[in-house]
Amino acid sequence: MQKQRYFFFYGTLRDHEVREAVIGDQEKQLNLVDGHLIGYRLYRVKNTNYPLIVRDKSSSNKINGLVATGLDKEVIRKLDMFEGKNYSRSEVSVFRSIDNEEIMAEIYVPKKTLQYAEEWTYENWHKYHRKFFFHDDFRKRGVRSPG
Repeated sequence: MQKQRYFFFYGTLRDHEVREAVIGDQEKQLNLVDGHLIGYRLYRVKNTNYPLIVRDKSSSNKINGLVATGLDKEVIRKLDMFEGKNYSRSEVSVFRSIDNEEIMAEIYVPKKTLQYAEEWTYENWHKYHRKFFFHDDFRKRGVRSPG
């Protein structure tokens, strides 16, 4: 039997419409629960409407997001394609909110040094920048690279 894989969505993939646009009807097969990780910060990638995550061991900042299970190889392939050439998967320690259990989950981290701007929050993005993300940055074959 295959080991259960966990993913943690901290950025635009927290949004139902983004997940649906990326993986289509397969979005319905995901099991999502609230969670968080500690020791990181989120920033807006310069010249874009999406975030990157940066390790900050001294930070007690809690990054909220969604712990996802039920991802098959096809869904993971679509997520990898969407994240594009500037991001790769890395395993981190995440806490599920329902039971505060610590689990290992995969997140998308920048492969190279991307320039970033101000701190990024999901709530601010959802309220003010989501429409610009869909118009300016969203591509199924990889989000628009900054530049």
